[in-house]
Amino acid sequence: MNSIISNQVASPFSKSRQHQLKFQSILSEAAQLFNWQGSRATTLADIAGSMQLTKTCVYYYVKTKEDLIYQCYVSSCDMWMNRVQQANQLPGNGVEKIVSMVKGHFYQYVETLQGTSPHFAMLTEVSTLDKQHADDIKQRWAEVFAVCQQMVEQGIDEGLIEDLDPVVIVSGIFSILQWFPVWLNRSHAANPEPVIDGVLDIMVNGLSAQRHQFEAIRFPQLSHLSLDSFDRDFQNLLKREAFYRVGSIYFNQKGYKGTSLDEIASSLDVTKGAFYYHIKNKEELLYQCFNRTLDVEGALLGNAGSVQGTGLKKVELSLRYLFNVQFSEQGPLIRYRALPSLDEEHRKDILKATKANSKILGTYIAQGFDDSSLRKIDVDIAQNVLSGAVEASPDLAEWMDDIEAPELSAAYFHLFINGLSRR
Repeated sequence: MNSIISNQVASPFSKSRQHQLKFQSILSEAAQLFNWQGSRATTLADIAGSMQLTKTCVYYYVKTKEDLIYQCYVSSCDMWMNRVQQANQLPGNGVEKIVSMVKGHFYQYVETLQGTSPHFAMLTEVSTLDKQHADDIKQRWAEVFAVCQQMVEQGIDEGLIEDLDPVVIVSGIFSILQWFPVWLNRSHAANPEPVIDGVLDIMVNGLSAQRHQFEAIRFPQLSHLSLDSFDRDFQNLLKREAFYRVGSIYFNQKGYKGTSLDEIASSLDVTKGAFYYHIKNKEELLYQCFNRTLDVEGALLGNAGSVQGTGLKKVELSLRYLFNVQFSEQGPLIRYRALPSLDEEHRKDILKATKANSKILGTYIAQGFDDSSLRKIDVDIAQNVLSGAVEASPDLAEWMDDIEAPELSAAYFHLFINGLSRR
């Protein structure tokens, strides 16, 4: 048969192809809006308007917003699976396959920023889906995770990766990939090679100039305050603190949309009226959860900086303190994936304060350069990679039956301190 005739050419006259292309465009636009402002603040009318379509046209492709969120998550899982399978099928060792997977994800997002590839939704509000849809997405994600785990286990068997729990290693790797949409911007996309080289250098070789030995550490307590039942102001402070902590739990697990103020009040055995006495509304609660998180982060970073030691030691303590508080009675910290649910003014306030905390960590990295405990690396890239690692650390609870934070924090940050490649 003539080779020209035998080639498959996608016909622009195919109605099914036209339908699929339009559906993919809707998924991409919806994913972009969901990622930025959260699914609860995004309406089908918003999506239709941004594409210059009628709302009726969008309803032709999806039945409800719930269905659209689910379809966006399915599309994201398919993209992730395609990436991990492509990397796992390559010839080479486990480390080389993982590097290929990370580069694939990076350039996928660069193309998104350049407008040549669709947007994919971050899987931040899976728990707000109905049970059938949520279970399906969780199963799809577990399959993606398992393929990456195969690559890590291959590297361990080859003696190229430290013989640690592969689940912990995969979680660290995925924290890097999941954080790309948060910090990468168009300026990075204009000159992407140095950026991905910096990310891979940290992932493969670690921050430490020499192999770092993790030791048992004492984790600081956020407060040693004693209860004074006769001090009304103090009692109100404790009550607000309880609302912020419980609110963080619900927002982290259910997202903004899925969080109910009735549930929060009930969990603390108070009336909804008592809640409104302390907190104006749900958006205000989310904002105060972020403020509490920033205060906690600042206190822990300051505590790490007060310890005598190298810049590397202060970086290690900062990371492990932030990790530990997530699983302690003083946690959790609010996850930054909830940031799009804040109004614009509150969002700006939180981003400004977040940068201030990042600068503290940056001073420890700079000290590490001066005392030669850290390799010369790009500070901005390092701060973003480490921020993603801290943000994603609570996900370990989904994969591990028994979380012992003191030991687990060392295993988790081994990837970032010593690198993926065994020294």
